[in-house]
Amino acid sequence: MIIPEPYRSYVSSHSKWLPAIDWNVKLFGAHMQKVENGWSVPEEAHPAFELILILEGTQITLLENLKYELHQGDILLIPPGFKHINQCTDEDGLTYFIAHFNVDEPLFRQEMSLNAKLFYPCGSEDNERLKAGMMNWVHLAQREGEYTVADLFRIQAGLFEIFSVLAQRMSANSEETVPPTAAHYARLIAESLKSNFNHENMKNEVLREREIHIEDIAASLKISPGYALEVFQKVYGISPRKYLSELKLHEAKQLIHQPDLDISQIASMLGYSSLAHFSRQFKRWTGMSPRQYRQKLGSIVFFDQGSNS
Repeated sequence: MIIPEPYRSYVSSHSKWLPAIDWNVKLFGAHMQKVENGWSVPEEAHPAFELILILEGTQITLLENLKYELHQGDILLIPPGFKHINQCTDEDGLTYFIAHFNVDEPLFRQEMSLNAKLFYPCGSEDNERLKAGMMNWVHLAQREGEYTVADLFRIQAGLFEIFSVLAQRMSANSEETVPPTAAHYARLIAESLKSNFNHENMKNEVLREREIHIEDIAASLKISPGYALEVFQKVYGISPRKYLSELKLHEAKQLIHQPDLDISQIASMLGYSSLAHFSRQFKRWTGMSPRQYRQKLGSIVFFDQGSNS
């Protein structure tokens, strides 16, 4: 490893260094809930990874062209951009824990999308290791009261343990990755796209309504639009336009979950010129209007966090 410049004057060349890590890791939407027979989530795809643990009952997941029947203790990993439908077919209902996560290291994301194992059946070695971390989250979710700073560190520590399990499984089947320079530019493009959805930008009407063009992003990075499209597609597996569309859909769903926000407010926050335009686009994404989607959310029976059953 190259010794950083500030240390070269007094550090021996025989020193052993750990690599520097500067990752933006995000865990969100992690929750436990109980749903009734017949419950179903419309087809969707996320810009992040989704990890599902079945606690009780049976769930059917349609993942692209594959069908998974998940029973108690089974774990399923859904990579970014994978279209999927989750359904409860158990007469007694279903209880599950789900978490969404992401990390802005492009090579890690690329390997995860290409080589990660998706299904971890109950009783397998990898399942037991993943389940140990996820059950810590479950126990925290069952507690009453506010989460402490120590709890937040425990939650994040669990996520890194899960990263470790997934990365070890991938390493045996890892394919050749894109060059570091290409991965670097792909990461910058993704960050530029994501920056339009931070809270400050969404409060700013001018920034909300600004059109996002890959040509402008490429120009700011001093690379050609063609090269920008190429490296982004290689790393993320989808085009920047598709990635941006998934970000918008994800943000729309997160906002619709907030009952105090009117649908017209959400449309404005996402930069749509009219409620009708937003509603048409949302229906193209999900097959239902924003109001229908909100009504469907209202039919979910949430798990009692004070229960230990």
